[in-house]
Amino acid sequence: LIVVSKKNNTINLDGQRFGRNQDKVILHHTATKRMKKYDVEWCRDLHMGKGWYDIGYHFYIEYDGKIKFGRELHKTGAHCLGQNVQAIGIAFVGGLDSDGENAVTITPSQQRSVAYLLKELREKSGRELPIHSHNEFRNTFCPGFDASEVDWYSFLDDGTPDPEPARKADK
Repeated sequence: LIVVSKKNNTINLDGQRFGRNQDKVILHHTATKRMKKYDVEWCRDLHMGKGWYDIGYHFYIEYDGKIKFGRELHKTGAHCLGQNVQAIGIAFVGGLDSDGENAVTITPSQQRSVAYLLKELREKSGRELPIHSHNEFRNTFCPGFDASEVDWYSFLDDGTPDPEPARKADK
């Protein structure tokens, strides 16, 4: 379990091997409401129910910003057809509003988690690892915005409460 907070802004990737062809990060949302029940084990069960051997993403950011390991980093992901060998997949819970419609639902805690994860992946791998949105490679809403246009490092100390309290609608 990795918890990202301002007090503990490190992600322990020690001992993690990178795939030799990984040269980018692709950001996804789960196409769900931002709710606690859509945790990493829910997603792992969903993907394994399709016959996959594990969750398709390498990292999973839960509704409250907690980062969880998914598929082993050195293994080929299953998150973006045609890009899996070259890409590290990160998914955050959300993408649908309370009415079940496509929406940008990423929260400050989730943004901060993406930023810390991106920073650590770049530092540990020694690679540039530009971040892309899933919708750059497929005709999809996911993740609802252009991840390459976001100044992710601006979220590393953004002054928002940490962790973000769960709102009643998120439970």
